[in-house]
Amino acid sequence: MTPETTAAAPAESKSSNPKMLWVMGALGFLAVIAFALWQITHRSAPSSGTITAATVAVLPFQNITSDKDTDFLRLALPDEIATSLSYVRTLTIRPFATTSKYNAANVDLQQAGREMHVTDIVTGHYLKQGDQLQITLEAVDVENNRTKWRETLNVGALDMIAMRGQITSKVRQGLVPALGAANELQEAGTRPRNEEAYDLYLRSVSMPHDAAPNKEAIAMLERAVGMDPSYAPAWAALGVRYYYDSRYSNGGPQVFQRSNMALERALTLDPDHVVAAATLITNRTEDGEMAKAYSDAIEMVRRHPQSAQAHFALAYVLRYAGMAQEAARECDTAISLDRGDYQLRSCALTFEQLGQTERALDFIQLDSGSDWTNRNIPFLLLRAGKTKEALDSVKARSAQSKTAGNPQVIPACIDHASHPDWNQLAQKVESDFLADPDGENQYFFGSFLAFCGEKDMGVRLLKSAIEKRYCSVTALQLDPFLVKLRGTPEFAQLVSMANQCQNRFRAETNQLSH
Repeated sequence: MTPETTAAAPAESKSSNPKMLWVMGALGFLAVIAFALWQITHRSAPSSGTITAATVAVLPFQNITSDKDTDFLRLALPDEIATSLSYVRTLTIRPFATTSKYNAANVDLQQAGREMHVTDIVTGHYLKQGDQLQITLEAVDVENNRTKWRETLNVGALDMIAMRGQITSKVRQGLVPALGAANELQEAGTRPRNEEAYDLYLRSVSMPHDAAPNKEAIAMLERAVGMDPSYAPAWAALGVRYYYDSRYSNGGPQVFQRSNMALERALTLDPDHVVAAATLITNRTEDGEMAKAYSDAIEMVRRHPQSAQAHFALAYVLRYAGMAQEAARECDTAISLDRGDYQLRSCALTFEQLGQTERALDFIQLDSGSDWTNRNIPFLLLRAGKTKEALDSVKARSAQSKTAGNPQVIPACIDHASHPDWNQLAQKVESDFLADPDGENQYFFGSFLAFCGEKDMGVRLLKSAIEKRYCSVTALQLDPFLVKLRGTPEFAQLVSMANQCQNRFRAETNQLSH
């Protein structure tokens, strides 16, 4: 639990003399946000230790033939089922990002269910015989370890659209009632209309998000939406892939804008597509469209109060707006709804800013073993004052990452004398992140350089972060990395800039709401 603290009030400049009306307006804005968040949280947060409805995880299927060409269905089939179930509002569905790691043939379903905090698990297998595909679906009651529903269907191996139609029908008529939910599932969302396009979409689902395979998936999805421009899931998947290419490869700003356009297209076709909605909110946040992102996030939480991704998207906006305590509460709600979704990992950054290391670890370990987590844990430990543990963590990393993820950066920061190349490393960190389009990255490495004693470099990055609308009001006051900077004239200027950034967000949000 995070402490119930109040957001830091805007610091006044010594040369300013604000009107009482302005002060009342600012306080009124904070009250509106607090009330909106209170309503959302109290309406949607589950009672501690109580599961009020079926909570379902759909695991990867098993391919029990030697036909490797159908391996892509191991992920594609359960992804389709999870998507269908997500339209049943009385069910809570774990995102496939959470369940995909349970891909072994001998998974202990009870253990997996406990780890994911679900009441039911849907699993299955398939067998290709000639030109036919036999698919078996099964729902298991986790607590009692019993099968509550089982169904087998046969489709033509080359007729993926017919396969989807049969699966959707079986889910609606058999699985949904077996899970104890109202049979409210209609033909939600959009339907694929082109066989080749749908096959390409299904194959893209199993492609990793690393740079090279991600580009292959993009090529598949671009062909898919070209042949069938009316299928929302393909546009949503393309938007997510474009985002990864723009931020973690060489796609750049043009591909980032393509991500936005693809996600907007998905939502035009299907306004209830949760992944598209959440990703577009975080995209707009990173792009500085704070008021629009906040308005959309509030609406998404209203429409999907049991969605961890909805609360995460709202937390994301609040973090960029400099409201770390409010962001922390939304992160707490998100993880209470889904304790296994690795996509919640960046909530760790909120708790790092607040100096709450143990809570930050809860989130960063959601993606344990990933390169992102391996890069960030040493910085988290360093923020917590655990210098030896941070150094040990750096040494234990097997993979090296680029730019400031270089394993020499933290040891050199801690002991300049033993690393004569420190100044060169620090300059590279600054130059790399001054070119970064994401203000959050600039904030975190600016604060790191300030901690390392490189005040001027750190301040330049922190200023650039605020200019990119990473407001950081609360973070500036509480972040352990900024202890050395506080009390300096440069820090006072940063606080003033951060308050102006947040005030602009307030004004734009007020204007948008009227």
